[in-house]
Amino acid sequence: MASDPEAELLVALARVVGQAPERFVVIGGAAHKLFRSSELAQPVDFPALRTFDTDVAIDTSSKADAFRIDEQLRKFGFDEQRSGDTTPPVTRHSSRSLPNHYIEFVTHRTGSGETRRGVGRPTEQIAGTVAQRLPHIDLLLRSPWTIELRASDDYDVGADTLSLRIANAASYLAQKLLVLAKRDERTRAKDLVYVHDALMIFAPVLDQLAELWKQVEPPGSRRARNVARIARERGEIVNDDARRAVALLEALDRPTRPEPASFVAALNAGLQLVFPS
Repeated sequence: MASDPEAELLVALARVVGQAPERFVVIGGAAHKLFRSSELAQPVDFPALRTFDTDVAIDTSSKADAFRIDEQLRKFGFDEQRSGDTTPPVTRHSSRSLPNHYIEFVTHRTGSGETRRGVGRPTEQIAGTVAQRLPHIDLLLRSPWTIELRASDDYDVGADTLSLRIANAASYLAQKLLVLAKRDERTRAKDLVYVHDALMIFAPVLDQLAELWKQVEPPGSRRARNVARIARERGEIVNDDARRAVALLEALDRPTRPEPASFVAALNAGLQLVFPS
């Protein structure tokens, strides 16, 4: 089996969180990679975007106070690296055996994310680690999917049965859309590629994702309306974000590379099925 650092990291994570799986949901690029192992996914002919980090959301509504993720990660070859001037400092769990690969944790930021004194609270100490507090993480914690890591998908699990909970695709798409405006240009382009590719992976079942979205977020809520508006706007015009996303695709080893107009058309067709106006 060919070495895949991202797959190795996910196998290690599955072993770590297996003692308290209800508390953790894989999000971000790692969840996108795992979409391909979903029962709803169709085979696609393009590789997954590479990522060095695995982002994991912590569900604070599910309490397991005795479980310390930092202690378990150390047992499986991870060391903490702290950075920044926040209190507590941002913590990254870096793999000793996989240079430049690491795990970070996030949790939902409610309201303005400020204390009564108006001071921002960007991080929170949870389960022995420090999680960044980010908006709309609650969406990613709702109705998560469970994905089995299989040897047939190039996960080196041996004889073990390992699985991870990941954000469902409807929540994943919605959260990506909601945070796009606050991302820098490069990250925004990459996020649009993630959205585009997810729509391709689940193209035959986008109607099912639309129904799932109604269960995740109440139809007619302010957030649901915002998602529908952003989805519509992203499919209306070919802008610099779309051009940068296509430029990113051109730099990857893909059998087909869409023009900006066809890229936006694909976004529009898929997003309108999942988040109709």
